[in-house]
Amino acid sequence: MCKIIKKIICIVIIALALFIGITIWGKGGDKFRWIGEKTGGIIKKGAAKLGEKADKLKGKTETTKEKVKEWTDKKEENVEDKKEK
Repeated sequence: MCKIIKKIICIVIIALALFIGITIWGKGGDKFRWIGEKTGGIIKKGAAKLGEKADKLKGKTETTKEKVKEWTDKKEENVEDKKEK
């Protein structure tokens, strides 16, 4: 029983890592929607929901990247100001 639970947990972790990887480095939910178009029925609905979640996650990562870039630019400006003094 414990072996089955352990395997299920491992599969869930791997699936989650793949979802996040495809979302961040891919084109958001487009790949999931493409899978949904090639299949039908329940899988199509599930792929559409995954696509929406992937788009939301992709948007959040873009805003996070912009904020980090702003912060690092400010730090570089502060370092340059200190060097000039």
